Amino acid sequence: MKNNAYEIKPLIGFGELKFGADPSDVENYMGEPEEIEDLPGEADESDAEVWNYWKSGHTVFFEKDYKGKFTSFETDNSESVLFGEKLFELNEMQLTELMQNNGFKELDTEDEEWGERRVSFSDAVMDFYFEDDKLISASWGVMIDIDSDQAKWPE
Repeated sequence: MKNNAYEIKPLIGFGELKFGADPSDVENYMGEPEEIEDLPGEADESDAEVWNYWKSGHTVFFEKDYKGKFTSFETDNSESVLFGEKLFELNEMQLTELMQNNGFKELDTEDEEWGERRVSFSDAVMDFYFEDDKLISASWGVMIDIDSDQAKWPE
């Protein structure tokens, strides 16, 4: 991967990799995944192909409803950077402030039944999961227009 490989870009992608990329573009950038799995969609979700990069802590999702394009990313890699800050060094309050200072205001939180706390910014299509007040993973994706069910691919 490239130098800015760990830069999280809400609504755009990860590092130089943009949402909407083909699997071959993702493989050229990230390398060959360690595991590929099919993830059946629930009632309101599409089927997805999931590429796991266990050693680096990254997971890439390709949604079949969107022609198999790269639509979301998840990481637990401690080197990940969001708006110039090392993401996994932030607590919930610092993370919330960072997101709000960068224009994302649609905040929702929930304590999940399995014990994690989810902090979401719907206007960034981002979810952050905390366990015992420590960030353990982050996921983000492309914005989907609800009316047209079309992805808003970054330019």
